[in-house]
Amino acid sequence: MRVAGYWLIYVTTRSVLAVMQALPWSCARSIAGWFGDMGYLVDRRQRKPEALQNLLKAFPGLELHEARGILRGVYRHLSESIFDSLNFSRFAGSWDTEDLLEIVGWDRVEPIVGRNGVIFATGHFGHWEILGAALPLLGHRIWTMAQARKNPFFEQYVRHLREASGQAVLPKHGALRRIIRLLRRGENVGFVMDQDARRDGIFVDFFGRPASTTPAVASLSIRTGCPVAFVCAQRIPRQNRFRLVLTDVIFPDREADTQEEIHRITQRLTRDLEAVIRRAPEQWLWLHRRWKTYPGKYDAAQG
Repeated sequence: MRVAGYWLIYVTTRSVLAVMQALPWSCARSIAGWFGDMGYLVDRRQRKPEALQNLLKAFPGLELHEARGILRGVYRHLSESIFDSLNFSRFAGSWDTEDLLEIVGWDRVEPIVGRNGVIFATGHFGHWEILGAALPLLGHRIWTMAQARKNPFFEQYVRHLREASGQAVLPKHGALRRIIRLLRRGENVGFVMDQDARRDGIFVDFFGRPASTTPAVASLSIRTGCPVAFVCAQRIPRQNRFRLVLTDVIFPDREADTQEEIHRITQRLTRDLEAVIRRAPEQWLWLHRRWKTYPGKYDAAQG
């Protein structure tokens, strides 16, 4: 696509976002929910039936109409979360932190932050974009990695939004060496770790099925000695506030067999994610082809 095409899409989208941001937050969220409902009805991509099948496999006994209801909720939640993230960034600098955030379980990591780096891990669940914006407001500067978008105008805009509250964003390519240095000097890093990792992943159990999962989080923890904290963010119902929950802190055993320890940490984080998804399945990205890679897939292709 030519630069003019990227610019036209960017300007049109920014105009819609500007109108929505001018509305009261609750009103914008209601309209966003309607957009999500429309998206569910008009989307004809193959990922939609795949998502339904994954829901039925993940929750045995779930009726088809129930799975469709959850998937419709996914579309609605994704649309609402975009405007929630925009408004959170908009008000984060002017509202008191207590007016925006409710903190649960963070006492488990407070004694660690500052003395050692912490690896914050989460998934595409709830309001994952708000996590990166919220942590600096709590005094926890965080570095994250991001894949550059094809549209350069959107790339600049999204980067600005993410860094407005103090989050630092690293280009994904070549970032691991820098992350190791950051952790060793006591900085915090964040990972969204629930995408299909293809041939680079290790298989762990996720909703009763093997899922290729990045070993990077566990490997970094073992290599640097830094703990991993599983965190997630969800909007508090009927409020313009968000609950940040820390559910688990995992310390690496650097004396254990490296591969076994990588598997242990990765599996535990995956179970942490599964636990929160089970409580609110409509808030996870079921449209992602999480089980696309299966054991032996690449061996069969090479054969």
